[in-house]
Amino acid sequence: MGDEIVDDDRINVAPRISAATGWYAVIVLCLALLISFTDRLIINLVVDPIRATLTLTDFEISLLQGAGFAVIFALAGVPCGRLADAANRRNVIMAGITLWSAATIACGLAADFWGFFGARVAVGLGEAALIPAASSLIIDCFSPRRRGIALGLFSLGATFGTGTALFLGGVVLAWSSAGMLEPIPLIGPLAPWRQLFVLVGVPGLLLLPLLLFVREPQRRHSSGLLPLAAVLRQLIVDNGAVLRVCLVKGALGIGDYALISWLPTLLQRSYGMTPLDAGGLVALSITTSGVVASLAGGAFSDLVVRRWGVPSRIVLLLGCYMLTIVGASSTFFAATGQQAALAFAVWALGSISGYVIGHVVMQESVPNEMRATTIALSLTITALLGIGFGPSLVPLVAEHAFDGKGGLQPAMATVSLGAALLAFVVIWPPIRKGLAALRNGRPAP
Repeated sequence: MGDEIVDDDRINVAPRISAATGWYAVIVLCLALLISFTDRLIINLVVDPIRATLTLTDFEISLLQGAGFAVIFALAGVPCGRLADAANRRNVIMAGITLWSAATIACGLAADFWGFFGARVAVGLGEAALIPAASSLIIDCFSPRRRGIALGLFSLGATFGTGTALFLGGVVLAWSSAGMLEPIPLIGPLAPWRQLFVLVGVPGLLLLPLLLFVREPQRRHSSGLLPLAAVLRQLIVDNGAVLRVCLVKGALGIGDYALISWLPTLLQRSYGMTPLDAGGLVALSITTSGVVASLAGGAFSDLVVRRWGVPSRIVLLLGCYMLTIVGASSTFFAATGQQAALAFAVWALGSISGYVIGHVVMQESVPNEMRATTIALSLTITALLGIGFGPSLVPLVAEHAFDGKGGLQPAMATVSLGAALLAFVVIWPPIRKGLAALRNGRPAP
């Protein structure tokens, strides 16, 4: 993979903006990602109330959780990435935040399935702009020695966004049930789940002024937007290493969304937890694992690069994906809600660390002119495979293989284990090459 690294990725190249400017961008973009994941995942905490109010089936709910968001997220991903490679990335991000925040509020006001579905489509369209533009912007703010930890800090937004959606969502629902939100104009008369969507849609709009102070870094060695044919050639060189990383992210996405979409419901249905208890437990699991995975995974990958060079970073994905296999397998045997949450924490530790390291590997392996496009492609694949299939496969497997609602837990385990094994098989060839380079290569200067 080292043959494809462009000049600006040499190990000792320094960033062209100040460290303070770069870290400010990371912090604000991390907040944007937190809000993004909160707005994306808050639906998972109120599945049953939405289903009752709008008279929906579990499969229709899964379409709102998955396909309604994923289809447009996938279709818009690569165009948004191409736009971010050509335009001001900060402005692209601000436009996306405005759209998805308004659409999240619209979810809370939807009168039927199709109104909700349309709002979820708009959420997906807005969020498609964030990660490609933000990842590319962050990469241009830092040298290879700091990119792992920088993207690790950025990815904490996904971790805390998931936890925020589940924990604070449970708190808001508890307040709503106690009548504490009734005095608020316009929101008070709404059903609790509707109040939740309206309230979580507001923070994104409040973040926009902070983004005005994010500086657009200079694109080093950029010769303009690459033609799509050149982009495709870059993806398939070196036995398709970059494309394989994109594909494994999609495969693991199936397990990610199979677990996170249905674990709160499992804890409530099978283990008698309240929404607040379920949300708090899942939030604790993913937040703890996510912080460790994002910071330790990113920092350790930077340490490996400083010792053995950029091509060694991909080898760390081997351990990440082994952890997901352990987590998925443990889900079969969980006998309490706490054990199910612990199994999910192990899965999240492997998946999130693989997410962080994979993002850096992809962007270090392609020219500057297609970095946002590459991230967008990986997100498109994740949306099509992960968000599109993960939530919907669980009720289908539960119904046809495990006798309906009682089979929710083994169905979650089956889908996630299959996803982890598929990811391991797909990523093995470039990891083998990375292991050989690690054994035979010289330490980096």
